[in-house]
Amino acid sequence: MNQQLDKQTYAGVVCRCCRQAIPVPAIVVSMESELANEKSSLGEGSQGRVFSLRCRACDKEMPYRTNDIVDFEGMPRPRIWSARRKSGSGSTDLSRAASA
Repeated sequence: MNQQLDKQTYAGVVCRCCRQAIPVPAIVVSMESELANEKSSLGEGSQGRVFSLRCRACDKEMPYRTNDIVDFEGMPRPRIWSARRKSGSGSTDLSRAASA
């Protein structure tokens, strides 16, 4: 029996705070490939476009360049929602204030 293991890869950047892999959205990957095509046709060196991503591990948002994108093996880390975002206590206070 011939068994092949398909290694899954995804495009991402390394978090500047915690050094964990952050998956890059497909639109940024397509933007990077367009930039590479422009650079090859014009023959110019470019520093790349800038985009912001929030880390799924430390929840910090930082700017990254398209030149920072690398391929990682495996599956991207699932997003873990922080307790700060889940708390809905602020909305109940506002509704009480509005009804008073």
